[in-house]
Amino acid sequence: MNKKSRLWRDYLISYVFIFAIPFLILGMFIYMNAVKVVQHEIEQANSYKLKQVQSYLDGQINGLKHMAAKMAFDQRLTPYAAKLNDYSAAETVKELSRYKDNSLILESVLLYFRNDDHIYSDEGVVSLDVLTQEMYPFPLAEREAFLHDLSTSLQITLKPAVPVQLRGSREERLLTYMFPIMPNNSQPYGTVLFLINESMLTSMMSNMLGNVQGAVYLLNEAGEVLAVERTEDSPELERIMQKSELKTGEVISKIGSTSYSVMSEKSELTGWTYMIVMPTDQFWYRVIEFKQIAGLVLLLVLVIGIVAAWFVSFKKSGPIRALVAHLQHQSTPGRSERGSANEFEFIRGTVDDLHHYTMQLETNMEQQLPLVIDQMLYRALTGSGSEAETGADASAALHPHIQGQYYYVMVISYRQDNHPIVGSSGSEALYRLLNRVEAAGSDGFGIELLDEQAFALVMSVQEVVADTRAHQKQAADEIQTLLREKLGIHSLIGVGTACVELSDINQSFIEGLATIEYRLLFPEGHVLFFEDTAKLQDHNRQYSMGDQMKFTQSLRMADQAVCLDSLQTMLDNMAQMEQSVLLLRYICFDLVNAVLKEMRTLKIGMDWPETKRMMEFQTLEDLRESMRIVVIRICEHVGAGKQTKRADLCARIIEEIDQGYRSDQLSLDMLAQQFDVSASYISRLIREQTGTSFIEYVQQLRIEAVKREMLSTDRPIKDIIIEAGYQDMSSFIKKFKKSEGLTPGEYRKKARTE
Repeated sequence: MNKKSRLWRDYLISYVFIFAIPFLILGMFIYMNAVKVVQHEIEQANSYKLKQVQSYLDGQINGLKHMAAKMAFDQRLTPYAAKLNDYSAAETVKELSRYKDNSLILESVLLYFRNDDHIYSDEGVVSLDVLTQEMYPFPLAEREAFLHDLSTSLQITLKPAVPVQLRGSREERLLTYMFPIMPNNSQPYGTVLFLINESMLTSMMSNMLGNVQGAVYLLNEAGEVLAVERTEDSPELERIMQKSELKTGEVISKIGSTSYSVMSEKSELTGWTYMIVMPTDQFWYRVIEFKQIAGLVLLLVLVIGIVAAWFVSFKKSGPIRALVAHLQHQSTPGRSERGSANEFEFIRGTVDDLHHYTMQLETNMEQQLPLVIDQMLYRALTGSGSEAETGADASAALHPHIQGQYYYVMVISYRQDNHPIVGSSGSEALYRLLNRVEAAGSDGFGIELLDEQAFALVMSVQEVVADTRAHQKQAADEIQTLLREKLGIHSLIGVGTACVELSDINQSFIEGLATIEYRLLFPEGHVLFFEDTAKLQDHNRQYSMGDQMKFTQSLRMADQAVCLDSLQTMLDNMAQMEQSVLLLRYICFDLVNAVLKEMRTLKIGMDWPETKRMMEFQTLEDLRESMRIVVIRICEHVGAGKQTKRADLCARIIEEIDQGYRSDQLSLDMLAQQFDVSASYISRLIREQTGTSFIEYVQQLRIEAVKREMLSTDRPIKDIIIEAGYQDMSSFIKKFKKSEGLTPGEYRKKARTE
């Protein structure tokens, strides 16, 4: 799995998306509205400043009007008073000087009487030529217009500023403001002339507006520039004035890389327009600052939100990532290697693998269940299993039908006079017939006993009946009828006593085996009960023949528990005998001889110290202890021999399959005939040894052989498959792909590229 977690990334993207969309929408809404509010406030603030400038200058201009009106009615400034003598002329000059001092924007105050060659100013009386050529040398064109308006103007006239070379080589731009005396009179006798320095107006406007970068304009009603002051010397600013209907805050032009905005107010009193053209960045500097601060705040909130989303997504995906890490480090059965970085896909794949593995296990369990039940019952019969393995709880977990109210065993012998009455095919048919059978309302589970040449049928009675013996007889008769009708055989059936616990059926099994030892006394097709044989008793012995047969049979079966229990019962009965000592020793030696007979048959134990002690016993307790040790050793030896014999048979069968798996004649029936056992017995041995069925084992051998040949040779795949024992190519390819995930051709190609 990749180191990068796609789940965490998906969580992060989801949380960021959930956070970012509302945040951006709400943030942009708040941001735009806040910017508009700040922008409106700035417009209002700038407009307020400009109105202050307008109000102030309107007051100054209005003051000039009042001053001119006052001068018109001032008797000291009449033509008569001014021209009376030199003294009166000097007084007129002083009076004009006092009027000038009443205004902050005036450069000079002049009084001209029509048709006169001289003009009175706050500095003295000079001729018109001296005024226009020396004191205020106007340009020639402006001079003529100035003199003409001075003599003929009937209305208040404000002339735009023109450059004038003042004394001391100082050039200023002066506005001329003319008031006829009397105003609106068809025949005024004079003109009051106010000379206003342009810089006084514009600097005053700039000072009141603050540090302005750009240009300050004063326009008359006709839109002519009365005064202008530029902080940036650019001819492009002149083009701004050509734009009509300018609005405050409007971006009107770009000069180079700089945008300019206009701010204007029109006076209702004078009709003048006060306008400032300034860089947009300066005009909206507070808006720009607010945008920057708001942008930083929004960015900070966004970063915090992303960090929070990262933290939450990390925490939320933590348990799942921990689960994935746990699954990766665990050896999960059936799990395939996966390269997905998405934890959910990994978990889903793991669950799918586990489900597939579980289904495969269920299939295998269904296939193995008959074998497991047979093994469990075999252990229960032979007494080799523990109580946990043979108890009712374990049997209920293995097969629901193995539970019952009580149990007993029927042993069906298929030998008569030391010759089998059925061959390997017959024993196979017998197994198939009795492996699962129902008789007299009881469930029967058949177990083939290869060494005993018999068949054990464990009967599970579901309901308690009043007469157990009659019920057992009915079930045995039905089995006899089934064998006769289906297989045409008549066999002796030995029936053991019933037991309540499944773990005790080994005693019933031993009793059944002991019963069929009486096959010489009873004809074929007879049903014999152990309790009937147990009633047979030699008058010279204190124990029954059934006890001795049970003891002998359990010794042969290596059932240590039943054998010791039977021995204990017989010795206890002997201890209660009221016979002579010689007769008692005779009976004891008879029991010892029975054990020695089995030892000679097995060819073991004659040199054991316990054997000598058993033969030289002095007391009954001495015999009991020595025989117990001998019996235990015999059971251990017989049990080991059975396991060895079974393992040897299994090894020979597996070896035969490993050598002959390429043959298309290989089958269970062939092996059964070769090894003289039933096909079902061989099938159980193979499944017990390999964990697979005979067909699956042979198929796997053939697949492995094909794989080896394909990798080690360049032979055609078809020839390899036929040589491995398959004639049906398409069938083998399907099985190969199911096993390896690739077709044979793909497998060879992939192996060679790697």
